[in-house]
Amino acid sequence: MLGQKILTLDLGTSSIRAALSFQKGDKHQFFIKTAPSRGIKNGNIINLASAREALSSALNGLKLEAPMALPNEAYVLVPGGCTLGYQVEASIEFPGIKTISHNDVNVVKNKAKDELLRIKGQTVKSYYEVIHVVPQEFIVDSVDGIQNPIGRSGRKLTMKAFIVLASRSHVKTLEDLLKELNLKLKGVVLQSYASSFGIRAQNSYFNNNLLLYMGAGNTEFMYFREDKPVLSKHLPFGSEDILEFLIKKLKVSRTEAERLYNEYGGAYAFNVNKEEVIHINYGSKTLKAPKILIAALVHLKLKEVFKDIKSMLDEEDPGFVENLSGVLLTGGLSKLKDIDTLAEKIFKAPAMVPPLSHPEVSDVSLSPIVGVTDYITSLSDKKKLSDIKEDLTKSYEKDGGFFATIWRFITDII
Repeated sequence: MLGQKILTLDLGTSSIRAALSFQKGDKHQFFIKTAPSRGIKNGNIINLASAREALSSALNGLKLEAPMALPNEAYVLVPGGCTLGYQVEASIEFPGIKTISHNDVNVVKNKAKDELLRIKGQTVKSYYEVIHVVPQEFIVDSVDGIQNPIGRSGRKLTMKAFIVLASRSHVKTLEDLLKELNLKLKGVVLQSYASSFGIRAQNSYFNNNLLLYMGAGNTEFMYFREDKPVLSKHLPFGSEDILEFLIKKLKVSRTEAERLYNEYGGAYAFNVNKEEVIHINYGSKTLKAPKILIAALVHLKLKEVFKDIKSMLDEEDPGFVENLSGVLLTGGLSKLKDIDTLAEKIFKAPAMVPPLSHPEVSDVSLSPIVGVTDYITSLSDKKKLSDIKEDLTKSYEKDGGFFATIWRFITDII
């Protein structure tokens, strides 16, 4: 029997990906089609017509390759540059001792959401909408550290959560783009948050871990404490910026810069043989240069970015760096040779490029694609609240009204 079909779209700077996943037996199967990106820069749609053509190409390829019809609705990854992230706390009190239900959790969630928007003011409320409410812990009366309060009894329910907001204009543009391709926008997922699901082993636990998602146009980082995100930030930097840096410093064409990067690029120049010589093409001329030159330029650029991230962490909370237990690297740029070595040197903590949670997909640049599937699947896990929506069971369309009220009543009973 086949499980839920999930269509995920990744509108990247260098490529657009359309992916279909579904569960077959005890495993998920993935069908992924890639097309060159057009009309998109740093995750933002700058030319709707070009973006539509590129996405249409990826979807048409997926339709030919997939063994079944595609759903008429899709989840879309959103870059960190279009989002804001905050920690928040909210409480509700009951008139007497009450057994806590899904509805109570949603009530405290909505209170947290409304309180955050009130504190941040009309500007944030007008330009952003909530896309994730990720519980960090629940407190029932005086008992803290609760991961799932449903079924417990008490007079007061408190929730500490990490809330992610996305630009309303970006979401509306995505809706318009998908509508032109006869698709509905089912939901949006923050790219770095999706990646955290995409690299999770079955029993992994993120505590004082820094996740770096590094793509062609964006670098996002998310800090985890007690397996929950507490910070989410973004830098408009990716492999495209490294290529531009090589073009500028070496005065070469883009084609030659890409060749040099792919053949000789490395993140840690000290691991390169100083005596080895390579050839750099300048049109009709070819010049010799030390191989270490390419790695040194890449090293320099990445070192700046890692130090910027470290400074941003320090400014937010010095404990982030002091207590850092490990750096998790993912995204297309994480495939660069020795990037884990450089990360370890800068952050003074173990660094690694973890495999994806589904071994049948090996390309680490696909961690957000794989992660969306695991994230959506987690929403139906009643034992672990990984995110809170109006409908925690994901069993019906969120259209409100009488039917929605009746369904919530039923889920509270069961």
